[in-house]
Amino acid sequence: MILIKNTTIITQNPQREIIEKGGLVIEKDAIEAIGQSKEIERQYGRRAEKIINGQNKVVLPGLINAHGHLAMTLLRGFADDLSLEDWWFKYVYPAESRFTAKHVYWGSLLAMLEMVKSGTTCFADFYYHQDQVAKAAHQIGLRGVLGCGVLDAPTFYFKTAAEALKKSRSIIEKWANDDLIKVSLAPHMLRTVSLKTYQQCKKLAQEHKLLLMTHLSETRTEVDFCLKKYGRRPVEVLAEANILDQRTLLAHACWLTKREIKILARAGASIAHCPISNMKLASGIMPLSAMLKAGVNVSLGTDSPCSNNNLDMFEEMKTAALVHKVHQLDPTLAKAQTILDMATINGAKALGLIKEIGSLERGKKADLIMLGFNQPHLVPVHNFVSHLVYAARGSDVETVIINGRMVMEKRKIKRINQDEVFNKVRKFAIF
Repeated sequence: MILIKNTTIITQNPQREIIEKGGLVIEKDAIEAIGQSKEIERQYGRRAEKIINGQNKVVLPGLINAHGHLAMTLLRGFADDLSLEDWWFKYVYPAESRFTAKHVYWGSLLAMLEMVKSGTTCFADFYYHQDQVAKAAHQIGLRGVLGCGVLDAPTFYFKTAAEALKKSRSIIEKWANDDLIKVSLAPHMLRTVSLKTYQQCKKLAQEHKLLLMTHLSETRTEVDFCLKKYGRRPVEVLAEANILDQRTLLAHACWLTKREIKILARAGASIAHCPISNMKLASGIMPLSAMLKAGVNVSLGTDSPCSNNNLDMFEEMKTAALVHKVHQLDPTLAKAQTILDMATINGAKALGLIKEIGSLERGKKADLIMLGFNQPHLVPVHNFVSHLVYAARGSDVETVIINGRMVMEKRKIKRINQDEVFNKVRKFAIF
């Protein structure tokens, strides 16, 4: 049993309750109790195996990175300052053809180190060799939803979509009922995946009640491609193919019409907003305000370390808040609470994990982070949520607990020798 006392707790519960001088108890993998510290200490103090003094610290749900490509840490800085089409087709796709399972394992482990050290406790990956990603996640203790990439074009992992689906089925069966890992289907995008393949992916996802994630309307070029090939826009194409529902997560969604947003809202599909990547690649700016007004669930993701170029969700939150304000010349848009929701509870909903994570409530999984607020940029505090979105940094995260296990304490990763990881991936800088 772990007891955290004398701290400020940002619960993210339905009332968005903030408990000052709060306490929280973790029993096995779940939150056993949460409330005022004095009462928590009175009831559980003698039974606790570990007591953490949270004075001048803030506890909140672990951040959820709803879209990324973890192994691409190995290509960070490899192909900067290019359009998405040139970046992917001319540089990244050919470079990835030289990857092996070992590259995916070590690149993903490096990404997981970065995410844990900046407060992410759950991620959605979109890549290949997901058995290697799962292995790395278990080694460090990180929760993940692993999207098995599917393309009609050949990759370093498969030659055809049929082979990709066969390998995906094997991974689904291998990791079924795991306590940290969920598997999903991840058809790449409409430019690289046929509607027939999308429907095969959806069928497999439905058989196992899994999430389907895909890139959608990231660039104007993609929309033009759809209009030319199908005579309809991307959301319309997927809707008519029965791809969109509550178990669909769409990354980017920069170029949407009002009609498409209404379709998404009716379908119950979620969005993974990746503002920094969208700005770096000059893809466009997602219509956040219109989506929220329509009732679309919007989560937050970093995208790959090759197009961001880091995995710090605190930086992503601040950028998400600011870009929409200036884009629409309205400082009241993208309020701090809205953005924190996107990085926590909305992310949990998008990944189908709303009953388990995303808020700190009794009975939910103990996925939480603790930030040290005794920092020049975090005192005094007029509004805790404001500080978390506009002022905090990933480096302020001191403690990370996932599934009730201490993954990082006082900035030290518990189960991984990070120097070994650094030395290993340096050898992969061959591109």
